[in-house]
Amino acid sequence: MLARPLIQIRNLFQSFPTAGGQEAEILHDINLDLYEHEIVAILGPSGCGKSTLLRAIIGLEPAKTGQILYRGQPQMGLNPSASLVFQNFALFPWLTVQENIALGLAHSPLTAAEQTQRVRRVIQSVGLQGSEEAYPKELSGGMKQRVGLARALAVEPEILCMDEPFSALDVLTSETLRNEVIDLYTRNQSPVKTILMVTHSISEGIFMAQRLVVMGAHPGSIRAIIENPLPYPRDEHAPLFLELSNRIHALITQTVLPADPTPPATSLPGRLPVQSIPTVSLSRTIGLLEVLENEGGMELFELARQVDIDLTQLLLVVKAAELLHWVTTPGGRVEMTHEGRAFLAADIDARKKLLNGILRQIHVFDLVIRGLAASPTNELAEDIILGQLALTFPRERPQRILHTLVSWARYAELFRYSAPRRVLHGLKASVHPSHDE
Repeated sequence: MLARPLIQIRNLFQSFPTAGGQEAEILHDINLDLYEHEIVAILGPSGCGKSTLLRAIIGLEPAKTGQILYRGQPQMGLNPSASLVFQNFALFPWLTVQENIALGLAHSPLTAAEQTQRVRRVIQSVGLQGSEEAYPKELSGGMKQRVGLARALAVEPEILCMDEPFSALDVLTSETLRNEVIDLYTRNQSPVKTILMVTHSISEGIFMAQRLVVMGAHPGSIRAIIENPLPYPRDEHAPLFLELSNRIHALITQTVLPADPTPPATSLPGRLPVQSIPTVSLSRTIGLLEVLENEGGMELFELARQVDIDLTQLLLVVKAAELLHWVTTPGGRVEMTHEGRAFLAADIDARKKLLNGILRQIHVFDLVIRGLAASPTNELAEDIILGQLALTFPRERPQRILHTLVSWARYAELFRYSAPRRVLHGLKASVHPSHDE
């Protein structure tokens, strides 16, 4: 029997303004209780508002409407009993490991001696002994994330929040850190009473969490809350593990690839459909065509097993190929189109021309092309595009969209990007090759 909720989320709605002056709804009527002594994982497709929900729970981003209660009382502003571990480490390069960890205690009532003792204790608990005086540039990705975890633990939070904390790490390192976090939690080596994590990996969520919150997208809403009764340590090959995985796969697949997809919203008559682009590499998307070349089509789950990619990541690749008219997805199958076969059969120059024509029909690329055409210098500042992307696609991360935008456009010779100057420029502009990434 679970105790009284530590956090209660009631009728939470979140929205952000769009470029047209409208409000885009990000989260719709979220109701969720978080209890002491449990690990909860939030899963769902890209853009469903997982990170937005996490930030609202912490108090980093106030919700439009609704209420968050902490121990039965309305939460106002930041929750001082919560701590966050970031995906990208967020370390200060000019501070040592010890100084980065101590930073979280700068405004604590502890004396200098007590702070030093606290830092020493968390350094030992996450296995950073011997690296106290090292700077971030001297550390591996796994060690950097240990520093981020230690900094979060140093404030002795009741609620440890983690936003895709292992996604930037290699497979072996992330496996090690997942096990270490579970060990810290189960052995009660810290005051953390609850862990709330956002992850794109279904297997990671099942491996770590006791409850799994599966979200749908557009707008973000809770589709299911699934109990995970598996004891620790967990075996990824156990029948119940695989059963849970298949159940969540089906829920997320239905969200991303619905049987009757609705057409994307359009802006003004004559304009292209307003849709974002999946933030995946073009090489992965072309690789999908190569996998499908012989069979012509494949069931999604069989494809996921063959390419050995997490389903949520594979879905992004499939959506990218679908956006480029290279595949269709009838009934959960992925089938190559005539356009996909034509692209695969073409030489590199023909591929560039084919892709160039396709990208011009996609809203975000058209946005840049029209901006460049209107510019007397044939250039657009990065900040202008990032601002437009943030307003048009408030559910997405504009930096990720821009990175993908530039990568695809560079392959298709549509436009280029100067990293030192932080501008996008047309191919007719005078460019220096050394400026291009």
